[in-house]
Amino acid sequence: MFAFARALFFGALGLMLLVPAAILLAVVGLPVALVIGILALPVLIVLFLVGLPLLIVGGVVVGILGAVFGILMAFLSVGFVALKLALLVLVPLTLIAWIVKRLVGGQRVSI
Repeated sequence: MFAFARALFFGALGLMLLVPAAILLAVVGLPVALVIGILALPVLIVLFLVGLPLLIVGGVVVGILGAVFGILMAFLSVGFVALKLALLVLVPLTLIAWIVKRLVGGQRVSI
């Protein structure tokens, strides 16, 4: 209980110290961010005009690759499920059938 009260006290003390610091950073930082944003506007316009077609082409390529690998992984997972079914169900059943056949002494049929 003492540890909880101590954590609560120091957490509240930390918040009391951080709130004025956050207000000071907001008052100083927002005008600086506004000036940097205004200065970066021409660069952003050029990047938008030049980079947007490249971004669209890159997005299409990534989307096609994602679809191809998604379909490939779907088929591989179906194959893995079939392999798992064979290993976990069919192999034990085959072994049990072979053991029962040996115990009962079934006749061998030669072809």
